[in-house]
Amino acid sequence: MAWVWSHPKEDDEWGADLDIRLCPPMKGTEFLGDKRLDPAIYRPVFKSKTGLKKFKKLHCPPMDGTTAVDAAWRDIILKFVPEDRVQFLPIRLIARGEVCDDFFWPIVMDRVYCIDPDKSTITRQLKDETRFFIFGVSKFVHIPGCLGKLHLARDARMSSHLLVSDQLKEALSATGEDSMFYRPEDVVTIDTMIAKKAASKLN
Repeated sequence: MAWVWSHPKEDDEWGADLDIRLCPPMKGTEFLGDKRLDPAIYRPVFKSKTGLKKFKKLHCPPMDGTTAVDAAWRDIILKFVPEDRVQFLPIRLIARGEVCDDFFWPIVMDRVYCIDPDKSTITRQLKDETRFFIFGVSKFVHIPGCLGKLHLARDARMSSHLLVSDQLKEALSATGEDSMFYRPEDVVTIDTMIAKKAASKLN
């Protein structure tokens, strides 16, 4: 099945925020693209009030809702994904004044049609004769077998929806971290929370 790689559990309690002022010309969404970025130009910088030691204990620390990995997870991913289909862009973390360059953003090149638009509950979209993009979903349903032989991809209509194969998810989880992997029906989004609140009021 295709698992969803979303926010780790620590994201609700602590983490780092992307500092746009310290990393021009980053707009904060380039990591969702499918083009390689020049590390000499693009240097995402995160700042946190939490101490560095907490971040370095994790392979996938909370980084402003984005996917960040350390060298150990990078090496695991490269056992499943060809080097030309993923770029690990170095990022900088400034935690209580301490500087750390040990983490990376995976820039994922492959796109698949995974979200089933007929069975999912889509709350925000852009759809016309030539375009179909999804921006909000309160209930995800995947098309069976949507990843095919791929192990890591983003949804073609919703680039923030990062997908992981069973095999890659198991390999990464074997390091002791798995709170960032969700079945599609368990993904929590702003739209999911709004839908749950609305349903509770009806009951």
